[in-house]
Amino acid sequence: MDMTGHVVLVTGGAGAIGLETCAQFLAANAAVVVNGRDAGRCEAAAVQLRGRFPGARVFALAADVSDYAASAALVADVEAAAGRLDGLVHSATGGAPGVLGKFEQTDPAQYLTLMQRSLCTLLNICHAALPALRRAGGGAIVALSSDSGKIAAPNQTLQGATRAGAMMFIRSLALEASADAIRCNCVSPTFVQGTPIFDRMLAQDPQSGRAARAASRAKLGLPTASDIAALTVFLCSPAGAHLTGQVISVNGGLSAA
Repeated sequence: MDMTGHVVLVTGGAGAIGLETCAQFLAANAAVVVNGRDAGRCEAAAVQLRGRFPGARVFALAADVSDYAASAALVADVEAAAGRLDGLVHSATGGAPGVLGKFEQTDPAQYLTLMQRSLCTLLNICHAALPALRRAGGGAIVALSSDSGKIAAPNQTLQGATRAGAMMFIRSLALEASADAIRCNCVSPTFVQGTPIFDRMLAQDPQSGRAARAASRAKLGLPTASDIAALTVFLCSPAGAHLTGQVISVNGGLSAA
């Protein structure tokens, strides 16, 4: 999966999965742009990555991709700093207060905020990135989603709706973008052990909570950030040249979604 000469933008690149994804791209000889809303976290992540991969091309560019103008400016900055854009990994998704639990108990005032943070971020950065990918002669988009968009479950009505929307968007975009040699896929985990979210869930109820039950049901073991990153790099690399429009679950056998 040699990606020498490729430039990849990773939104949410300072998070647990995003940072490991950046590291595995660097291991494949790609240049990486670490993006997030917090400039300090982005630069700290870039410093860490440069320490692990001396001589690698690592850029830190902060921007809030929930805003379209900021997304467009980010892509322009990537091309100015790195010279081109060959891959986009969207790992920056967020939620909103009052959107979990039974639907009747959720807060309608937060619906647009949820859409903005969890779905519009993907729409914004993809819309901004497509011309740059076309200028580079093609490339790849990988969006991280969640199996909640595939499997119906109580207390996840809003999360499931936004994740399902992201999946269908990527699948439909793949059919359009293939004319420009741009591949679009989605990586869909459920629980990812070793991440702050999973650790918080496990700490709340280490014996019989959702995280513990999932770990016992996943007979192959729940994936780690490294597993998610490895698939993401594959999908962006020449090795994944004939894969597009796919939503791939990574859950250790927790389900066959």
